[in-house]
Amino acid sequence: MDPQLKEQQDLYDRGWRGGLEGGKEQRGNLQTNLDFLARTNLLRPGDRILEIGCGIGAVVSELTRRDYHVTGTDISRVAIEYGLAKYGDLDLQVQPAEELAFADGQFDAVLSFDLFEHIARIDRHVSEVRRVLKPKGYYLFQTPNKYSNAPFETLAHRSLKWRRYHPSLHTPRQLRRRLVEHGFDVQFAKMNAINEFTRPKLQKLGPLGSLVARVNFEKLPLVLQTNLYVVAQRKD
Repeated sequence: MDPQLKEQQDLYDRGWRGGLEGGKEQRGNLQTNLDFLARTNLLRPGDRILEIGCGIGAVVSELTRRDYHVTGTDISRVAIEYGLAKYGDLDLQVQPAEELAFADGQFDAVLSFDLFEHIARIDRHVSEVRRVLKPKGYYLFQTPNKYSNAPFETLAHRSLKWRRYHPSLHTPRQLRRRLVEHGFDVQFAKMNAINEFTRPKLQKLGPLGSLVARVNFEKLPLVLQTNLYVVAQRKD
């Protein structure tokens, strides 16, 4: 692992260790992410699925329970060790998102949730995803919308320190262009991400957060979505 990735690994090991010691297992909007996968209706029994940035493996566990063949990877050793202890016999591996130790064309679908924005060398990641996908395979993922996330993080933390953790925020247009350049067809899905997971985060914004919590984002234009849910199909 090169020095930059090792530094990233140490950073997220510290983050996961502190979070887990504080009782925080879930870092993403699990139910909305599962609803997104169900809505796409693209996963089939017998598919080989890879989730990159799986954390402790909550999505991997749920899909494995539904009889999919799922492998989960995360750069954090702490997260993977915790997930193996919590869930038992899952295929969870320590791997960075920019260096996948899998053969070409091995997976029918690749998933990631709250990962894309964290990767500094994002083109390297997208190239790896395309490489491990089978022809016509899908990259199904979620990432915060730059238009909404950058102001939210700045207001919530009253600083720009969040840039260290979110170096690759994209607008919808930027995201589409990057994926097309890497040989993907791209579609977006609108999901209403306001639920018991996101409401506590919105409370940091005070009255503005209460107002946002009442919005049905599925009815808003793509540029106003809080999160971008992406269906990217490998072109061949």
